[in-house]
This record gives sequence, structure tokens and C-alpha cells, in this order.
Amino acid sequence: MQIRQLRYFLKVAEVGSITAAAKELRMTQPALSRQIRAFEDDCGWALLDRGAKSVRLTRAGQVVVKEGEKMVRVVDNGLVRMQREIDGGVIRVGYAPSLGGHLLKNAMGCFVQRHPSVRIDLVDSTSEEMRKKLASGEIDLMVGAMSDDSEIGWTVLLKKHLCLAVPKQHPFSKKRVVEVSKLDGERILLLSRHEYPEYYKGVSQFFRDHAINAKVAGEFDGIESLRVALEAGIGIALVAEGASVAEGVKLLKLKPQANPVVVAVGWRSDRALDQVTEAFVEDLKYASEV
Repeated sequence: MQIRQLRYFLKVAEVGSITAAAKELRMTQPALSRQIRAFEDDCGWALLDRGAKSVRLTRAGQVVVKEGEKMVRVVDNGLVRMQREIDGGVIRVGYAPSLGGHLLKNAMGCFVQRHPSVRIDLVDSTSEEMRKKLASGEIDLMVGAMSDDSEIGWTVLLKKHLCLAVPKQHPFSKKRVVEVSKLDGERILLLSRHEYPEYYKGVSQFFRDHAINAKVAGEFDGIESLRVALEAGIGIALVAEGASVAEGVKLLKLKPQANPVVVAVGWRSDRALDQVTEAFVEDLKYASEV
């Protein structure tokens, strides 16, 4: 079985027509037909029912599509890994700035000294964006809040407690520690439930556990927009300790503390890490320990 012919077959199966597939592949229709016939002969199965203007997959064809797509992904991933180990290549990392920014800065400093031919591309993303990009292959790693998604393999890096972020003009700003009960009735700013589901679920559960009737004054798609709202005095927010906030915002401890956010590095569980990417994960682990 030739991978090139398998790719041709998958394209025909995708578009449902040899003529349309040939156009996308920039081949002539007869040349593509010969390649598909040769592929069927090599496999020993009839994969297509050919009509006048379209084709239909046989049962064998459906199986080959399902398994063939997996085979092509494995081959493509292997080629990327080989290129990365031989030529250096690029490691694409999605990250949540408030959780992974400091870790990445420290890890990259060590990594590039030992792997000067490898480039690290950082993509500032929400949790949901990172999961989608990881699934589609747009990024290789994500650094953020750990989830229970079985399609992602995780290595825990560290745990961060939630702090209360308040503008300096707020009465709480004179305190170092705020009793959770004092949050009842306060205007709360939250990261979006759609973009940061783990954060939103954790904060909501924390409020329920302590019978806090918080007034949600806004949901935001990232730490930058949340920071602007804090500076404007629209409300107060729960953010991870160490989060980068504006000069006009203070971070205060909560009593009692909420369950910590588990910060981890994740990758697609159906893909083994190549040696270079695994080395970067190790540097992230080391950065979390110092």
C-alpha cells in the first residue's frame, strides 16, 4: 500500500467525485483514476461504486477511510517529529498568560541554549481555544488549567491558589486578607464560562460552597480585558496568584482559600511526544520547581 495513493483515495472519498478530487489535487481525471485503480488492486478490495457523475464508498471503502485517516495522521506526525529532531523545526505552544507566562519564560531560556535550532512559537489563547487547536494540530502543547479531557495527556506543573483582585479605590484594598463571607453581594468580574470552563466552574462552586450571592458584573474573554474592567472599578475578580495585574489593582488572599488551580502542560493523548518536545516539557517541569 502506497501512502501517496491512500491520500488520493481519501481525497476522492472526501469530495465524492474523481473529477472534483483531480481538480483539487491538480491532476488529470484519467491519471487519478489509474492511481485509484492501482490502489484497489494493491489492496485487493473494491473500494468505490462508480456512477456516471459521482462515486460511493463500498463497505470496504468505508473501513479504509476510517483506518486510512489514522494512518495518514501517524505518518504526518512522524515526518514532523523527524524534521524537528534533524533540522530543529518549531514547537507551537498555546498558553494562558496568567497561568503559564512565567513558566514559559523560564523554560524557554534554558531550552533554547541546548536546542538553538528549535523555535518556540507561543500562542496566547483561552482554554477552549487551546483545546480546539490541540485537537486540530495547530499547536503541539498547551499550558494552562488542567481539565478532565481524556483526549489530552497531562503533566502537572504546579498549583496556584485564587486571589481577590480589587482596584485600589475599593474598601477591600486596605486589607491583606478578605473573609469569603464579605464577598456576598459584591459585583464580581469573571473570565468567560465558554472560554475558561474550568475556571468558571471552580469559582461558581466556591461561591456555592460558601453561600455567596455574588452579582456577576461581567464576563471577559481574557485577562487583558478583565484587567481593564478592574482598573475601571466595575467590580472585583478572582484570579490566579501571581497573575499580572495593573498598578491600580491589588491582589489579596482569601480566607478560607478556594481549591487551587492545577497548572499543567498538555498534548494530544493519541500522539507520542518526540524527543525534542519531550525535552521542552521537562524544562517546563524544572521551571515549575525553582
